Amino acid sequence: MHNLRHLKYVVEAARHGNITQASHKLLVSQPAISAAVRACEEEFGTRIFIRKPSRGLFLTPSGKIFVKRARELLANAEEFHKLFVESETAALAGRLELACFASPAPLLVPPIIQSFSKNHPEVDIGLHEGNMEQVASYLNNGTADLALTYDIFLDDNIEFEVIAQLTPFAIMSDKNPLAKRKRLSLLDLVDAPLMLLDSPGYREYFFNYFGNYKLLPNVRYRPTTYEMIRGLVSTGEGYSMSLIKIKNTRAYNNANIVNVELSDPAPRVNIVLAYPKDGRQSRLVKAFAEVCKAHLTNIETGVAL
Repeated sequence: MHNLRHLKYVVEAARHGNITQASHKLLVSQPAISAAVRACEEEFGTRIFIRKPSRGLFLTPSGKIFVKRARELLANAEEFHKLFVESETAALAGRLELACFASPAPLLVPPIIQSFSKNHPEVDIGLHEGNMEQVASYLNNGTADLALTYDIFLDDNIEFEVIAQLTPFAIMSDKNPLAKRKRLSLLDLVDAPLMLLDSPGYREYFFNYFGNYKLLPNVRYRPTTYEMIRGLVSTGEGYSMSLIKIKNTRAYNNANIVNVELSDPAPRVNIVLAYPKDGRQSRLVKAFAEVCKAHLTNIETGVAL
């Protein structure tokens, strides 16, 4: 079996999807990384990467499994080494790869990183944003060590640790006549234009919410970012749905955005930490998870009935 250095080269190539970038990160030559990839593919009789000129490297199905297991082996080797060179009270160091659902990430993630980095300055954190489906892929292919997401996009290979339960609420301009109400029912909203975040898992959750009451929302637009949603509702037309409240009530055009509670009980949804089901959580991952839990237990969400 080839040495751990070769596995490290393969994992880094997978992380960047590019041999040039991996070589810059590892401070080794590109031929060295290419040779390591080729050697591993020959020894294990499997194709790890598909190489596409000008687009980089893409993992094959077997390559995803290979990289995931290689990351686990490298983590175990590092833990084994630490048994003899440092105690459990020694300073944390190394690199942590965090995946996060992009919609709530700008609100939730920066304070967590700031707090963690203040106490553990020797840890380098890599960020991988995406929709919930992409977050699951980052965990499954070994790109990320853990993720911050919602538990409404399920995957048999991922386990969740619940941080806080969330309750949906409506958002709209304060110029919208419906904004004068303290609480709205789905029936009040069903005919109004809905700006629905077009994200796997998220959109299905809200269709399911309306469907539980035999209603079908009037979807006008399907933006892919929460900022576009705020921009659309700021015009005074229509509304959107959300799960986490933000303190900034102003849209880009300086219009005021308000939150309105909903009177219809919604399907349960939580913000969670997610991990590969078969992976071993390192000391570094556990430490970061504790900081996440400390910061996110008091998230502002809708008022449950």
